[in-house]
Amino acid sequence: MNIILGKSRGKLAISLLVATLTLNAFAVSQASAQVQITAVEKNQLVVGKTYYIAADNLNLRSSNSTSAGNVVGQLSMNDEVVLVSSLDGSTPLVQIKLIKSKSVPTNIAPALFVSKDYLSDKPYAAPIMKYFVVQNVATEKTRVYERCTTYPGCPHKLVMETDMVVGRNEEGTKSDRYAYMTWLGHSRIASWVKFYSDGMQTYPSWYTAGQDLKTIPKPISNNSSRVIGSRKWLTEKNGKDTVYGAFGWYAAKLSPADDINGVNSQWMHGTIGWGVDGSDAIDITRGFFMNMFSNPGSHGCTRLENRAIAYLRETLPVGTDIYRVYARESTRERQVILSDDTVLPLTRYKDTYNNPKRWDYILLTDGAQKSGGLSADATNIINKSIPVIQGQNFLEQGNYMVDQYPTAAPLNYKNSASSGKSGDRYRIDSGKSKEPTNFRGYFLVDEGRFIDYQHPDARAVKGKVKVSGLLDFRTTVPEHLKATGYHYPPNIIY
Repeated sequence: MNIILGKSRGKLAISLLVATLTLNAFAVSQASAQVQITAVEKNQLVVGKTYYIAADNLNLRSSNSTSAGNVVGQLSMNDEVVLVSSLDGSTPLVQIKLIKSKSVPTNIAPALFVSKDYLSDKPYAAPIMKYFVVQNVATEKTRVYERCTTYPGCPHKLVMETDMVVGRNEEGTKSDRYAYMTWLGHSRIASWVKFYSDGMQTYPSWYTAGQDLKTIPKPISNNSSRVIGSRKWLTEKNGKDTVYGAFGWYAAKLSPADDINGVNSQWMHGTIGWGVDGSDAIDITRGFFMNMFSNPGSHGCTRLENRAIAYLRETLPVGTDIYRVYARESTRERQVILSDDTVLPLTRYKDTYNNPKRWDYILLTDGAQKSGGLSADATNIINKSIPVIQGQNFLEQGNYMVDQYPTAAPLNYKNSASSGKSGDRYRIDSGKSKEPTNFRGYFLVDEGRFIDYQHPDARAVKGKVKVSGLLDFRTTVPEHLKATGYHYPPNIIY
């Protein structure tokens, strides 16, 4: 078969041999270790000595038991503990005193216990990641920034901007009316899973290993209307209506993951539809029709179109910081529009204005349901001579135009909250010009930094936001994300 990747590349001859793929392994156990760190054997642990946690998502318990009911949080890589007791050989746990943690308050319980297998006498020197992500729940925008390390306080550079869908606050449970809202806070990518589905298969995988390719629903856009096309993605599971492929092509599982001090297992993932559907799949998940049958916000996960999440899978490694905020948007520079509607773009981004970056993809079945499953990057697949076989492992090829120009989304109260265009998804403000605001500070979308930002007060907005995750972004803002000075927010539309 021939794969077309643009005029300059011509035709690519694809081998018909079956590929043997070496996938990036990701250790999965009680904790998800990101690197190979030598833990100290239990019989060599020293009472009173300081140790470092050698994993992410390590369960922290309030008693010497491995039952689910005593988990009070999850520790992160390099959290500091002091060994209180090695206990006896009949238990896999040890008693510790928590000295310093990125995700759990040190006084969370009178006695604390962790697995004996994840204590190291040396901290892990984590690399500084090239990129970080800011997801603004208020505007339903995901942005990726290249981190600036040239000098302290330097502005970061936007390298991707795209729409997303957050958890719906219009729905909930009997005990929590806002159960499906997206939580705010700081987390990190713990793993990438290809064609993910939740453990209960509430939403069937977009593709399951060994599945007949003909049974995957057809593109939404291959119909007379998006509503008709989207009906093909409705299915039944365990006697209930649900959405086929709701987690899309890839899912980034985040850490800390728990519902006590973590992100409540609210991942970042794709959605229904194919790459050819583009943003139609995002628009459909906001619509009334799909929400009649299921909550497409995935209980608070953030959902992107499949081409966008595939590009992030290729770009963002495990360990990348994810910051979820609820903020008014602004820019450091002012974009000028002349009387003849000519736009003078932001100086730092003049080369990317109306000039998106092209990324070519080839989606294969290889690595389905695998952590670290094969990315869809066409260049990588070609360079590694990975076979692409029509009717066997080939799903789709195409390109994604990556928007690299920052555009501050305005507050527009003429648009509905669920439209993706209101700037206040959970309606924390009344939308009336003379009423006080619950927004605190601004997010500079052209710098990836914040001016006087704090998360909205949960009490003031009557529980419409919840903050959790790593401790450095609950009540404070990390230094590399702080900014001061003038800026130009768009006008509010009432």
